[in-house]
Amino acid sequence: MEKSNKGLYAGIIVAVILVVAVIVGVIISRGNGEDVGEGTDETQIEEVSRFDEVDQDIAFGSFDEMKDLSKSIQNGEITGQVVRIEGFVSHPMTKYSIVQENEDGSEKIGTEFVIEGVDESEYPQDGTRVIITGEVFEKEPLYYVIKTTPEYVMVVEDVEEDVIEDVEEVVDDAEAEE
Repeated sequence: MEKSNKGLYAGIIVAVILVVAVIVGVIISRGNGEDVGEGTDETQIEEVSRFDEVDQDIAFGSFDEMKDLSKSIQNGEITGQVVRIEGFVSHPMTKYSIVQENEDGSEKIGTEFVIEGVDESEYPQDGTRVIITGEVFEKEPLYYVIKTTPEYVMVVEDVEEDVIEDVEEVVDDAEAEE
């Protein structure tokens, strides 16, 4: 009888170890523990995260770089690449573009962008300074634009005005102390 109890205990220990191993395996297979949330489509997660690796970055005031980029986009040369551009929104009629102008303001160049999943009433207003990150894609045959999502459209506050106000505050504070 003593032998059968030892076998039973050994069997129970093996069963417990297997259950623990299965639980650990399930935890590991779920990833790094971040909860993606119910109903989240994996393709949405991939699409948003792929904007994090930018192929071309056009700073504000880089008119010549914007001109080259716009030409490459319009010729379909960089389809699939991710670009980040800081410029002004231009909405003269039915299309929204991100635009840069040359130093004296006599020339402007831009490229159309579309924001997936939002109504046009939610687009930034004409003349708003923004940073847009998105992927170049073929909207229609031989017609290329930048496709983005709302979280990759950032409105840029007027930095120059803020700096001037900060300097004026410092001067006023210094004069008040005297």
